[in-house]
Amino acid sequence: MGTIDATAAARPEKTLSSLEIIRNALRAAALASSGRDALDAAGDALRQLADLARVEVRYG
Repeated sequence: MGTIDATAAARPEKTLSSLEIIRNALRAAALASSGRDALDAAGDALRQLADLARVEVRYG
């Protein structure tokens, strides 16, 4: 399952917003072929949100 990494770009203005991360995760979970895939989508979103929080703290 391919996902977009919230910290893929070097500049903070290129990151996904929290709302976009959550929206993408909900869509991926709803369309997942199994409960495990849905949990993977949710876990990936949590990781992306944590990464985003770190970027926001780093760049203010």
